[in-house]
Amino acid sequence: MIGAEPVDLQPIFYPKRIAIFGVTDTPDRVGYNILQSVLYGGFTGKVYPIHPRHQEVLGCKVYKSLADVPEPVDMAIICLNQHATVETIEICGRAGVKGAICSAGGFRETGEEGQTLERRLIETAEKYKLPIIGPNTLGMINNDGNFYSTFYPLNIPAGKVSVISQSGGMGLTFIHQAIDEGLGINKFIGVGNCSNVGFADCLDYLENDDSTQVIGIFIEGTSDAARFARTAGRVARRKPVVVYKAGRLKGADQYTQTHTGASAGSYQLYRDILHQHGVFTVDNISELVVACKALSLQPLPQGNRVGILTHTAGPAVVMIDRLKPAGCVIPALKDETISRVKQIIGVDDPPVVLQNPLDSAGLGFSRPIYGGLADAMLADENIDLLLAVYCLHQTWELPAAELISAYRKNNKPLIVNFVGNWQGCRPDQEFMQQAGVPLFTAPEKTAVAAAALVHYGIRQKGGDSSDSK
Repeated sequence: MIGAEPVDLQPIFYPKRIAIFGVTDTPDRVGYNILQSVLYGGFTGKVYPIHPRHQEVLGCKVYKSLADVPEPVDMAIICLNQHATVETIEICGRAGVKGAICSAGGFRETGEEGQTLERRLIETAEKYKLPIIGPNTLGMINNDGNFYSTFYPLNIPAGKVSVISQSGGMGLTFIHQAIDEGLGINKFIGVGNCSNVGFADCLDYLENDDSTQVIGIFIEGTSDAARFARTAGRVARRKPVVVYKAGRLKGADQYTQTHTGASAGSYQLYRDILHQHGVFTVDNISELVVACKALSLQPLPQGNRVGILTHTAGPAVVMIDRLKPAGCVIPALKDETISRVKQIIGVDDPPVVLQNPLDSAGLGFSRPIYGGLADAMLADENIDLLLAVYCLHQTWELPAAELISAYRKNNKPLIVNFVGNWQGCRPDQEFMQQAGVPLFTAPEKTAVAAAALVHYGIRQKGGDSSDSK
C-alpha cells in the first residue's frame, strides 16, 4: 500500500503502452518469455522491448533504454536481477511510469541483505507513488484486456473469476485445474512478495471491477493480516471471496519466509478470523477451483436445504459427510413430491425408499425418469439446492438435457456430479456449463461447491452460516 491513499492499479491491468526491460533473444530467459507471453496473449497496445545490445526480438524492435522509447509508457515489466530492478524502478519513476511488474527474486525471502534491498525498492517506488506487482512474481493476466505478462506464455479461456496468488506455482496449478474444470479466468495476479501492493490492495481493485464476479485467493501469509481479513470481508458482501490459506503446520514460517518472505501465521487463527468476516475458506487448490466455479455459474440458494438425487447411494453418503459440517441440512421431501415421484416412476410401491437423498436405483437409468425426478425435487418447497448424481455408462446416456430443462423450469441452483472421467464427460460438461449448470466428477467436489453456494446464499440474506470453513 502506497501511503494511506488507494492504489490505482488500472494502468497495470489495462495499459496502452508497455516497456519490457531485460528482453533477450534467448528462449530460456525470463525476458524472452514475457515478451512472448505479451504477444501470444494478443495484447493490442504498443510494446517496447528494452535491451542495450539487441536490435530485434520476436519481430519487435528493441530499444537501448527507456529514454529511447518514442512516447511515454503506462507500465513497465522488469525482467532484470534484483539489483538492476531497484535501479530501473528509479528510472521508471522519474519517467512518470504508472505501474510496474518486477519478476526478479532475491529480495527479503533470501535473508538480511535481500530485506535491505527490498526496503530500497519500496522506498523508491513510494517516492514516485509507483505501484509494484511483486517482486518475486510469476506476473499477471488480464483476459478482459488481452494482457498476459507471465513468463509462462499462456492463452486461457476467459470468464468471471479473478485469482490472487502469492505463489506462482500454485497460481499455475489453479489455472490448469480451472481449464480442466471448464472454468474461465478473468484476471490472475501473482502478488509475490507484496512489496507495496498486497492482497488488500488487489481486493480493493477487484471489488469495483465489473468484469470480476468471484474472487479466489491463495495466501501463505501477510504482514497485515487484519487489513486483509477486513477487506476480504467487506468485498465478500458484494461478490464472493474464496480463500485457501497454506502453512497449517507448526513451524510453517521457515518455509514461507524463504519463499515470499511472508510469515505464515497461525493457520487456525486465519481461518477463524476470515470466518468471522463471512469469507468462505477451503482446504486445497482443487476446492478453491470448485468453489469459484460454482459461484461463478449458479445463482445463490434461498436457504441451506439440500436435496440429493442419485441412483447409487455411496456418493450421497460422502456428500452428506461434507455438507452437514458446512451448515447444510438434508430435509424431508414433501408429501406432494413423494406422490409425484411415484407417478414419474410409474409404480405405486417402488423398490426404493422415497426420501431425501432419493436413490432411484435402476429405475433412474432412464433419462426421462431421471429428469422428471430432478424436476420434482427442484419444485419441492423444502429444497433450496439440488445435487444430482449419475454414472457414466456405455448404454445409458447422461441426462444432461433433461437436467438443464428442470433447472430452467424451477430456477433453483443445480449442481451435477457425473461419476466418470473428463474424457467421457467433456461434451456434457461444455453443454451443461454453457447453460450455467456446473458439472463435477467427484462427490467431494460437488459437496464443496454446494457448501460455497449455501454459505453466500445465507450471507446475502443477512444470516450467518455455521460453516467451520
